[in-house]
Amino acid sequence: MRGIIMKRAHIFLLVATLISAPLFVSAEELKYDQAGQSEQSGQAGQSVQSEQSGQQQLQLQTQPAQQEGTTNDQSDVNKPSTAQLATTPATELWDMANESYTAAEYKLALEYFLEIEKKGYASWQLFYNIANTYFKLGFNGKAVLYYERALRLNPSERDIQNNLRHAKEFTVDRIEEIPDFILKTWVRDINYKLSSDTWVTFSIVFFILVALLLLSFRYGPTPGIRKLSFFVSMLLLLAGITATLFAWNQRNAYHKEHEAVIMMPVSTVRSSPDVSGTTLFILHEGTKAQIIEKLGKWVRIELADGRQGWIASEDIELI
Repeated sequence: MRGIIMKRAHIFLLVATLISAPLFVSAEELKYDQAGQSEQSGQAGQSVQSEQSGQQQLQLQTQPAQQEGTTNDQSDVNKPSTAQLATTPATELWDMANESYTAAEYKLALEYFLEIEKKGYASWQLFYNIANTYFKLGFNGKAVLYYERALRLNPSERDIQNNLRHAKEFTVDRIEEIPDFILKTWVRDINYKLSSDTWVTFSIVFFILVALLLLSFRYGPTPGIRKLSFFVSMLLLLAGITATLFAWNQRNAYHKEHEAVIMMPVSTVRSSPDVSGTTLFILHEGTKAQIIEKLGKWVRIELADGRQGWIASEDIELI
Protein backbone atom coordinates (compact mmCIF):
# COMPACT_ATOMS: atom_id res chain seq x y z
CA MET A 1 0.00 0.00 0.00
CA ARG A 2 2.81 2.38 0.94
CA GLY A 3 4.49 1.60 -2.38
CA ILE A 4 1.40 2.70 -4.31
CA ILE A 5 1.13 5.90 -2.27
CA MET A 6 4.82 6.65 -2.81
CA LYS A 7 4.56 6.09 -6.55
CA ARG A 8 1.56 8.40 -6.91
CA ALA A 9 3.12 10.99 -4.60
CA HIS A 10 6.31 11.07 -6.67
CA ILE A 11 4.30 11.62 -9.84
CA PHE A 12 2.35 14.44 -8.19
CA LEU A 13 5.51 16.11 -6.85
CA LEU A 14 7.10 15.96 -10.29
CA VAL A 15 4.06 17.65 -11.83
CA ALA A 16 3.94 20.26 -9.04
CA THR A 17 7.62 21.09 -9.53
CA LEU A 18 7.15 21.43 -13.28
CA ILE A 19 4.30 23.86 -12.62
CA SER A 20 6.21 25.89 -10.03
CA ALA A 21 9.42 26.28 -12.01
CA PRO A 22 7.89 28.25 -14.93
CA LEU A 23 6.12 30.48 -12.43
CA PHE A 24 9.43 31.25 -10.78
CA VAL A 25 11.06 32.11 -14.09
CA SER A 26 8.09 34.25 -15.07
CA ALA A 27 8.18 36.02 -11.73
CA GLU A 28 11.82 36.92 -12.31
CA GLU A 29 10.99 38.14 -15.80
CA LEU A 30 8.53 40.62 -14.33
CA LYS A 31 11.49 42.69 -13.15
CA TYR A 32 12.51 43.51 -16.69
CA ASP A 33 10.54 44.03 -19.86
CA GLN A 34 12.68 42.06 -22.28
CA ALA A 35 10.66 42.95 -25.40
CA GLY A 36 13.04 43.92 -28.15
CA GLN A 37 16.07 43.55 -25.85
CA SER A 38 19.19 41.48 -26.44
CA GLU A 39 20.83 39.30 -23.80
CA GLN A 40 23.28 42.12 -23.18
CA SER A 41 20.37 44.40 -22.37
CA GLY A 42 19.08 41.92 -19.84
CA GLN A 43 22.48 41.78 -18.18
CA ALA A 44 22.59 45.53 -18.00
CA GLY A 45 19.22 45.48 -16.30
CA GLN A 46 20.58 43.16 -13.66
CA SER A 47 23.39 45.62 -13.04
CA VAL A 48 20.88 48.39 -12.53
CA GLN A 49 18.95 46.15 -10.15
CA SER A 50 22.06 45.30 -8.13
CA GLU A 51 22.75 48.95 -7.39
CA GLN A 52 19.41 49.49 -5.63
CA SER A 53 20.63 50.72 -2.25
CA GLY A 54 20.67 53.97 -0.35
CA GLN A 55 19.38 57.00 -2.18
CA GLN A 56 18.06 55.23 -5.29
CA GLN A 57 14.83 54.31 -3.50
CA LEU A 58 13.86 57.94 -3.22
CA GLN A 59 11.46 58.68 -0.42
CA LEU A 60 8.50 60.96 -0.92
CA GLN A 61 8.31 63.63 1.76
CA THR A 62 6.66 66.72 0.30
CA GLN A 63 3.48 67.63 -1.51
CA PRO A 64 3.61 67.94 -5.30
CA ALA A 65 4.54 71.31 -6.74
CA GLN A 66 1.59 73.33 -7.98
CA GLN A 67 3.55 74.50 -11.03
CA GLU A 68 6.55 72.91 -12.69
CA GLY A 69 8.40 76.17 -12.42
CA THR A 70 8.25 76.13 -8.63
CA THR A 71 10.99 73.48 -8.40
CA ASN A 72 14.70 74.28 -8.47
CA ASP A 73 15.02 72.42 -11.76
CA GLN A 74 18.00 73.39 -13.92
CA SER A 75 17.38 70.61 -16.43
CA ASP A 76 17.46 72.91 -19.46
CA VAL A 77 21.04 73.81 -18.59
CA ASN A 78 22.32 70.30 -17.83
CA LYS A 79 20.22 68.31 -20.26
CA PRO A 80 22.20 66.02 -22.60
CA SER A 81 21.13 65.57 -26.20
CA THR A 82 18.65 62.87 -27.22
CA ALA A 83 21.40 61.05 -29.11
CA GLN A 84 23.61 61.02 -26.01
CA LEU A 85 20.81 59.60 -23.88
CA ALA A 86 20.12 56.85 -26.40
CA THR A 87 23.71 55.62 -26.23
CA THR A 88 24.22 56.04 -22.48
CA PRO A 89 24.23 52.73 -20.53
CA ALA A 90 21.32 52.14 -18.18
CA THR A 91 23.59 51.96 -15.13
CA GLU A 92 25.01 55.38 -15.88
CA LEU A 93 21.56 56.82 -16.52
CA TRP A 94 20.44 55.42 -13.18
CA ASP A 95 23.24 57.23 -11.32
CA MET A 96 22.58 60.43 -13.26
CA ALA A 97 18.86 60.24 -12.44
CA ASN A 98 19.49 59.81 -8.73
CA GLU A 99 21.98 62.66 -8.67
CA SER A 100 19.52 64.93 -10.48
CA TYR A 101 16.71 64.00 -8.12
CA THR A 102 18.87 64.69 -5.07
CA ALA A 103 19.75 68.08 -6.57
CA ALA A 104 16.01 68.81 -7.04
CA GLU A 105 16.41 68.77 -10.83
CA TYR A 106 13.25 66.75 -11.21
CA LYS A 107 12.66 67.28 -14.94
CA LEU A 108 16.12 65.99 -15.70
CA ALA A 109 15.78 63.07 -13.29
CA LEU A 110 12.48 62.11 -14.90
CA GLU A 111 14.01 62.17 -18.37
CA TYR A 112 16.79 59.84 -17.25
CA PHE A 113 14.40 57.44 -15.53
CA LEU A 114 12.10 57.35 -18.56
CA GLU A 115 15.06 56.73 -20.85
CA ILE A 116 15.91 53.66 -18.75
CA GLU A 117 12.33 52.47 -19.13
CA LYS A 118 12.53 53.10 -22.88
CA LYS A 119 15.51 50.76 -23.03
CA GLY A 120 13.26 47.95 -21.80
CA TYR A 121 13.79 47.86 -18.04
CA ALA A 122 10.82 47.44 -15.72
CA SER A 123 11.91 46.90 -12.11
CA TRP A 124 9.70 48.03 -9.25
CA GLN A 125 12.48 50.39 -8.07
CA LEU A 126 12.47 52.13 -11.44
CA PHE A 127 8.69 52.57 -11.47
CA TYR A 128 8.77 53.72 -7.85
CA ASN A 129 11.35 56.42 -8.59
CA ILE A 130 9.49 57.54 -11.71
CA ALA A 131 6.35 57.89 -9.60
CA ASN A 132 8.18 59.94 -6.96
CA THR A 133 9.58 62.24 -9.63
CA TYR A 134 6.21 62.75 -11.31
CA PHE A 135 4.73 63.55 -7.91
CA LYS A 136 7.41 66.15 -7.25
CA LEU A 137 6.57 67.78 -10.59
CA GLY A 138 2.86 67.87 -9.77
CA PHE A 139 1.71 65.18 -12.23
CA ASN A 140 -0.40 63.25 -9.77
CA GLY A 141 -2.10 61.02 -12.34
CA LYS A 142 1.24 59.79 -13.66
CA ALA A 143 2.48 59.33 -10.10
CA VAL A 144 -0.48 57.12 -9.22
CA LEU A 145 -0.01 55.15 -12.45
CA TYR A 146 3.64 54.34 -11.75
CA TYR A 147 3.05 53.58 -8.08
CA GLU A 148 0.42 51.07 -9.21
CA ARG A 149 2.88 49.56 -11.69
CA ALA A 150 5.54 49.31 -9.00
CA LEU A 151 3.04 47.70 -6.64
CA ARG A 152 2.27 45.02 -9.21
CA LEU A 153 5.92 44.02 -9.28
CA ASN A 154 6.34 44.15 -5.51
CA PRO A 155 2.97 44.17 -3.73
CA SER A 156 4.53 43.73 -0.28
CA GLU A 157 6.76 46.84 -0.42
CA ARG A 158 5.60 49.29 2.28
CA ASP A 159 7.18 52.37 0.70
CA ILE A 160 5.14 51.89 -2.46
CA GLN A 161 1.95 51.33 -0.48
CA ASN A 162 2.49 54.43 1.66
CA ASN A 163 3.42 56.72 -1.23
CA LEU A 164 0.51 55.50 -3.34
CA ARG A 165 -1.84 56.18 -0.45
CA HIS A 166 -0.31 59.64 -0.07
CA ALA A 167 -0.63 60.43 -3.78
CA LYS A 168 -4.28 59.37 -3.78
CA GLU A 169 -4.98 61.98 -1.12
CA PHE A 170 -4.45 64.60 -3.83
CA THR A 171 -6.97 63.12 -6.26
CA VAL A 172 -10.30 64.93 -6.63
CA ASP A 173 -12.56 61.88 -6.79
CA ARG A 174 -13.46 60.09 -3.58
CA ILE A 175 -14.62 56.60 -4.51
CA GLU A 176 -16.02 54.44 -1.74
CA GLU A 177 -15.32 50.80 -2.48
CA ILE A 178 -18.02 48.18 -2.22
CA PRO A 179 -16.78 45.84 0.53
CA ASP A 180 -15.84 42.36 -0.67
CA PHE A 181 -16.75 39.14 1.07
CA ILE A 182 -14.56 39.04 4.19
CA LEU A 183 -12.98 35.69 3.30
CA LYS A 184 -12.05 36.94 -0.18
CA THR A 185 -10.48 40.06 1.33
CA TRP A 186 -8.57 37.98 3.85
CA VAL A 187 -7.18 35.63 1.21
CA ARG A 188 -6.20 38.53 -1.08
CA ASP A 189 -4.42 40.31 1.78
CA ILE A 190 -2.42 37.18 2.58
CA ASN A 191 -1.63 36.66 -1.11
CA TYR A 192 -0.14 40.13 -1.50
CA LYS A 193 1.82 40.10 1.73
CA LEU A 194 4.65 38.51 -0.27
CA SER A 195 5.86 38.81 -3.85
CA SER A 196 5.25 36.09 -6.42
CA ASP A 197 8.96 35.19 -6.35
CA THR A 198 8.74 34.55 -2.61
CA TRP A 199 5.62 32.41 -2.94
CA VAL A 200 7.26 30.30 -5.65
CA THR A 201 10.35 29.85 -3.48
CA PHE A 202 8.16 28.72 -0.59
CA SER A 203 6.29 26.28 -2.82
CA ILE A 204 9.50 24.66 -4.07
CA VAL A 205 10.83 24.35 -0.50
CA PHE A 206 7.53 22.81 0.63
CA PHE A 207 7.58 20.28 -2.21
CA ILE A 208 11.17 19.29 -1.41
CA LEU A 209 10.23 18.77 2.25
CA VAL A 210 7.25 16.69 1.16
CA ALA A 211 9.56 14.46 -0.87
CA LEU A 212 11.90 13.99 2.10
CA LEU A 213 9.03 13.21 4.45
CA LEU A 214 7.62 10.67 2.01
CA LEU A 215 10.99 8.95 2.06
CA SER A 216 10.73 8.91 5.84
CA PHE A 217 7.22 7.50 5.49
CA ARG A 218 8.56 4.76 3.24
CA TYR A 219 11.70 3.87 5.15
CA GLY A 220 11.04 5.15 8.69
CA PRO A 221 12.27 2.86 11.50
CA THR A 222 9.01 2.87 13.49
CA PRO A 223 5.30 3.01 12.64
CA GLY A 224 4.98 6.22 14.70
CA ILE A 225 7.61 8.05 12.67
CA ARG A 226 6.13 6.82 9.40
CA LYS A 227 2.66 7.94 10.45
CA LEU A 228 3.88 11.37 11.58
CA SER A 229 5.89 11.81 8.37
CA PHE A 230 2.84 11.07 6.26
CA PHE A 231 0.53 13.56 7.98
CA VAL A 232 3.14 16.34 8.08
CA SER A 233 3.91 15.77 4.40
CA MET A 234 0.22 16.17 3.56
CA LEU A 235 0.11 19.50 5.43
CA LEU A 236 3.21 20.72 3.62
CA LEU A 237 1.78 19.54 0.33
CA LEU A 238 -1.32 21.65 0.95
CA ALA A 239 0.90 24.62 1.84
CA GLY A 240 2.93 24.13 -1.34
CA ILE A 241 -0.17 24.04 -3.50
CA THR A 242 -1.48 27.20 -1.82
CA ALA A 243 1.83 29.03 -2.34
CA THR A 244 1.85 27.98 -6.01
CA LEU A 245 -1.71 29.28 -6.47
CA PHE A 246 -0.78 32.59 -4.84
CA ALA A 247 2.21 32.98 -7.17
CA TRP A 248 0.10 32.08 -10.20
CA ASN A 249 -2.59 34.57 -9.16
CA GLN A 250 -0.09 37.44 -8.92
CA ARG A 251 1.52 36.54 -12.24
CA ASN A 252 -1.87 36.32 -13.92
CA ALA A 253 -2.95 39.67 -12.47
CA TYR A 254 0.25 41.32 -13.71
CA HIS A 255 -0.26 40.25 -17.31
CA LYS A 256 -3.94 41.22 -17.47
CA GLU A 257 -4.64 44.65 -18.90
CA HIS A 258 -7.76 45.17 -16.84
CA GLU A 259 -6.91 48.26 -14.79
CA ALA A 260 -6.23 51.86 -15.76
CA VAL A 261 -5.72 55.32 -14.31
CA ILE A 262 -7.41 58.51 -15.52
CA MET A 263 -4.80 60.82 -17.06
CA MET A 264 -6.88 63.86 -18.01
CA PRO A 265 -7.62 66.64 -15.49
CA VAL A 266 -11.32 66.21 -16.31
CA SER A 267 -12.84 63.24 -18.15
CA THR A 268 -16.48 62.57 -19.00
CA VAL A 269 -17.99 59.13 -18.51
CA ARG A 270 -20.92 58.53 -20.87
CA SER A 271 -23.78 56.08 -21.22
CA SER A 272 -22.64 54.91 -24.67
CA PRO A 273 -19.37 54.81 -26.64
CA ASP A 274 -20.07 58.06 -28.43
CA VAL A 275 -19.70 61.78 -27.72
CA SER A 276 -23.49 62.07 -28.01
CA GLY A 277 -23.98 59.66 -25.11
CA THR A 278 -25.52 60.95 -21.90
CA THR A 279 -23.03 62.21 -19.34
CA LEU A 280 -23.18 59.87 -16.36
CA PHE A 281 -20.47 61.38 -14.18
CA ILE A 282 -17.13 63.16 -14.30
CA LEU A 283 -13.77 61.71 -13.30
CA HIS A 284 -10.47 63.40 -12.63
CA GLU A 285 -6.76 62.71 -12.93
CA GLY A 286 -5.42 59.89 -10.76
CA THR A 287 -8.64 57.89 -10.34
CA LYS A 288 -8.27 54.15 -10.83
CA ALA A 289 -10.83 52.08 -12.78
CA GLN A 290 -11.41 48.53 -13.97
CA ILE A 291 -11.63 47.95 -17.71
CA ILE A 292 -14.72 45.93 -18.63
CA GLU A 293 -14.87 46.24 -22.41
CA LYS A 294 -13.14 47.95 -25.33
CA LEU A 295 -14.90 49.24 -28.43
CA GLY A 296 -12.96 51.31 -30.94
CA LYS A 297 -11.66 54.44 -29.25
CA TRP A 298 -13.88 53.89 -26.22
CA VAL A 299 -13.52 51.81 -23.07
CA ARG A 300 -16.23 50.73 -20.66
CA ILE A 301 -14.96 51.09 -17.12
CA GLU A 302 -16.19 50.21 -13.65
CA LEU A 303 -15.27 52.10 -10.50
CA ALA A 304 -14.70 50.59 -7.07
CA ASP A 305 -18.18 51.76 -6.02
CA GLY A 306 -19.83 49.81 -8.86
CA ARG A 307 -20.57 52.68 -11.26
CA GLN A 308 -19.97 51.94 -14.93
CA GLY A 309 -19.77 53.94 -18.14
CA TRP A 310 -17.88 54.63 -21.34
CA ILE A 311 -14.77 56.80 -21.45
CA ALA A 312 -12.47 57.85 -24.30
CA SER A 313 -9.46 55.52 -24.41
CA GLU A 314 -7.14 58.50 -24.81
CA ASP A 315 -8.20 59.71 -21.35
CA ILE A 316 -6.76 56.68 -19.57
CA GLU A 317 -3.50 54.76 -19.38
CA LEU A 318 -3.20 51.06 -18.60
CA ILE A 319 -1.39 50.08 -15.42
